[in-house]
Amino acid sequence: QIKQTGNFSPYGNVSVVAVGDFFQLPPVKGKPLYSDGVGSSIWTDLFKVVELTEIVRQKDAVFSQLLNRIRTHSKGQPLLPEDLQILKTCETGEVSSALHIFATNKQVNEHNIIQLCQTCPDYISFKAKDYVNDKKTGKLKLLEGNHARASNTNLAEELLLGKGARVMLCKNVDVADGLVNGVCGIVTEIIMQDNDTFPKKVYVQFDDHRVGLQRRKTSQSLSSNLAGSTPIEPEEERATVKGGLRRQFPLKLAWAVTVHKVQGLTLENAVVSFRKIFAPGQAYVALSRVTSLSGLTIQDFDEKRIYCKDDITVAVNDMTPFLTPNSQFDRFNSSAFTVFLMNVQSLNRHVKDLAFCTQHLQPNCIAVTETWVSTDRSDAVQIDGYSFYNCPRGLAYSSTHESLIAFQEQQHGGVGFYTADGVAFKMLQAPDVNLESLVYSFVNLHIVLGLIYRPPLYPLSLFKVNLTKLLDWLELQSETLVLMGDFNDDILKSSTILKLLTDRGYAQIVKQPTTEKGTLIDHIYVKSNKYITEASVIPTYFSDHQGIMCDFTQL
Repeated sequence: QIKQTGNFSPYGNVSVVAVGDFFQLPPVKGKPLYSDGVGSSIWTDLFKVVELTEIVRQKDAVFSQLLNRIRTHSKGQPLLPEDLQILKTCETGEVSSALHIFATNKQVNEHNIIQLCQTCPDYISFKAKDYVNDKKTGKLKLLEGNHARASNTNLAEELLLGKGARVMLCKNVDVADGLVNGVCGIVTEIIMQDNDTFPKKVYVQFDDHRVGLQRRKTSQSLSSNLAGSTPIEPEEERATVKGGLRRQFPLKLAWAVTVHKVQGLTLENAVVSFRKIFAPGQAYVALSRVTSLSGLTIQDFDEKRIYCKDDITVAVNDMTPFLTPNSQFDRFNSSAFTVFLMNVQSLNRHVKDLAFCTQHLQPNCIAVTETWVSTDRSDAVQIDGYSFYNCPRGLAYSSTHESLIAFQEQQHGGVGFYTADGVAFKMLQAPDVNLESLVYSFVNLHIVLGLIYRPPLYPLSLFKVNLTKLLDWLELQSETLVLMGDFNDDILKSSTILKLLTDRGYAQIVKQPTTEKGTLIDHIYVKSNKYITEASVIPTYFSDHQGIMCDFTQL
């Protein structure tokens, strides 16, 4: 897709977010992604790194902190005595039916066969159906045996199954329906075909009832006993480098799995074997799958098996941090007053986004245009820590002018103010000027702030007449006046609105484009001899307008 764009910039100039943990296991038979020779300069030259610190899987602070320490534990260094003691208490010697996690495939296979024989004495064995291209006919033909080398598929050459067998999907079958690589369940029925040892369907009751829900709805259940079971059918994959095909059920026994296979899973209970752990990160990945210490059982504990690769720390430290000390944010924090201005294009849809993108800025006031809210107040668009008032489009116009009458019948538009708790303000009742506007007086700061939205179809000449009426009244209210909003008038081309306000002594302080189209249509006009004001354009993700942070510093 990137090549098709004809853009040969890195990643086709598309934004990329890569999420993962280098301290976990590298690709099987592959080099770690951070190492030399695997495009390591990508991470230092093109990416910036953020370290996420909130642990979601484990809520037990003692356990999560222990896991954090062993995640970066250097080889040859002793564990903390308290960590060693906690892990040793998990080596109980008790037999558990929980998922067993081993380092090698051989250990996994041995455990699975033992469990299969105990649980399903009447299990069946069937070979995959392998096909090759027939040079004479050009069609696929069934092999009498199996491919000598089938390195391109996870589908098993031979599968052992029985009713009651614990199994795992070994490939993505239907991602939208949750039928993905790694989900586990119990075989509840095997449907055979007439005169064939290869099954027609295998029914699996998955641990998570949501997995396979859509498939169950569209499949006819054989009996009420299978109502919660999902039919799994054979899958086909190219299995060899020469295009040989394999047809097999995408299942494998799963009383036990390798550490590599369990990576990414969250488990309530697990048995972790330390025997034959051979690689850095394996012990950490295995131990960190369970949600609590009470669900962890350890076999053959050996603290020497717990270690990481020290060069990972070096590689991560060499990456450029995404978040750096920012003098701009320091300025916001030290300002007497801050306002965040944005055209949100529907508060009902974007109030959570607005709260999220202003959370770190903590403005005293949030001024929003195009609220698309039909009432003056709405519980649905509240933000914690702020009071909200809205001027809907329907209440803004009383004129009989043809253009303004049309606006009254439209649903969009509107302006609103969020004011932080503890900030003293009062809403001023402006004269009826037929503008979508609100005016607030911030009492202790002696600042009067007017907020405006001008629809694109509002005749510019009429708008300036009505704006002049508002300005005549505003300038009687305070010595520090601020007029901001979306004027739908691009300053970067020409602007008679800009001229009107600068002729009256206002300074327009936004200097960068404020929309994705590169226009500057969101303006902030200031008239004051008490404050230094600055405006910073803040990127946002949920509107085609950017946010603008305006800060006031007393002279």
